[in-house]
Amino acid sequence: MQISEILKKINSKYKIYNFFETDIKGITAHSDEVKKNFIFGAVKGSKKNGEKYINSLLKYQPLVFIVSSESKLNFKTNKNQKIIIIRTNCVKKLLYELASIFYSDSSIEKIAVTGTNGKTSIVDYSRQILSMQNVQAASIGTLGLIFRNKLLHSSNLTTPDSIFLHKKINSLSKLKCKKIILEASSIGLDQNRLYPLKFDAVAFSNLSRDHLDYHKSMNNYLNSKLLLFKEHLKKNSIAVIFSDSKYSDHFIKVCIQKKILILDFGKKANFLKINYIKKNNEIYEVSCNLRKKRFVFQIISTSEYEIYNKICALILVFGKKIKSQNFVFLNKLKNPPGRLEKIFEKNDFKVFVDYAHTPNAIKNVLEALKKITKGNLFLIFGCGGDRDKGKRLLMTKEALKFADNIIITDDNPRNENPKKIRDEMIIGIKKTHLNKIQQIPNRKKAIEYGVKMTDYNDILLIAGKGHENYQIIGNKKEFFSDKKVALEFLKKK
Repeated sequence: MQISEILKKINSKYKIYNFFETDIKGITAHSDEVKKNFIFGAVKGSKKNGEKYINSLLKYQPLVFIVSSESKLNFKTNKNQKIIIIRTNCVKKLLYELASIFYSDSSIEKIAVTGTNGKTSIVDYSRQILSMQNVQAASIGTLGLIFRNKLLHSSNLTTPDSIFLHKKINSLSKLKCKKIILEASSIGLDQNRLYPLKFDAVAFSNLSRDHLDYHKSMNNYLNSKLLLFKEHLKKNSIAVIFSDSKYSDHFIKVCIQKKILILDFGKKANFLKINYIKKNNEIYEVSCNLRKKRFVFQIISTSEYEIYNKICALILVFGKKIKSQNFVFLNKLKNPPGRLEKIFEKNDFKVFVDYAHTPNAIKNVLEALKKITKGNLFLIFGCGGDRDKGKRLLMTKEALKFADNIIITDDNPRNENPKKIRDEMIIGIKKTHLNKIQQIPNRKKAIEYGVKMTDYNDILLIAGKGHENYQIIGNKKEFFSDKKVALEFLKKK
């Protein structure tokens, strides 16, 4: 595609220097991906500045460089240099807008889910429901890029950057993909990683403390989540909102202002009102009102929050045309890897792994498991390094409300002192409660001990990492799977 053809469709403001016509072959913000006829965006991040790589990339001419309007780089171009310089106030936004044009595709319906907990499950459930209807659908998020039940690309980010997304959406369209559902993280939204995508449907699951090491306050965290609703909706988009969240009114208000159709669900909802959820062993009875008509369905589930996540996915898929008959899909859904995943069961002894790494998430999963525990509920968990320190003690306090025995271990300590992290998890805890807690730094040994300590009728929860198959110590990522390690020891039990 010719550079002039791309630029004429751009809304962002920019100034261009040394313009000449050239056929663009790719767009990137990563210097190691640059080739001839590429556009390179010199993005300045918290750790790296793309401008430092420009001189080493000159060998790939012809090239287009996008730099900040405030950049002090002095480009001296001559007739022998095939370099176009574009200056703009926001390199990232212009770069992402260029990517949306170069890797354009409008045929795929796009859905995004935001919230503190439940994003991964809702996204995965939505893809499953669509697949059951023979609709080609893909999902992008914490679990990576999944299409046709295969992992096509793993990712370290819940929400990848816009260039990656546009590339993948473009390639998925060529594979006959009709819908894509992705996780919209607060940090991803704040960093404009979804710019300039517009979604056909969006969902809000819930909001509780997380990522305050980045956002600094709950208000900033909330406002980042709201960006999905404020900046990424079409005129005819629908919004699926969990009405029972104390923050739901903020999202509803934005939808009303933008005249967006609201399909809320929950006990306070107008669209799909849940009258009650009753539990009988692992079967729940759920009573709902849909379009003022009452119906009841049964669902096999370990927790109530799983039911809410599944209902959210169902509404995202069927929208305002949803019918009571569609709820049969809920019992066909499988939990995503590491989301309240039961990895072992024998003689009423059960072992689960879960991704819970926030106070609210650990509360929800433990509360659910406590209801089905006939013996003692054991918990193995830790807190990540270089992350929100304020939630460490809060997570332990929630754990103490439900778990009978707690093993605190290391969980991605990164560049922090692991002992300091563990100590911060119990600072100020009463001595009587400390009797329920012990520290085993080595995660493998902690899991081994947990497996040995548990008996018939007990439940063991290994929380914090879920599907993750690594442990980050310092700047090194080492292979480690809670599930694999636990199964090794469970074979010997």
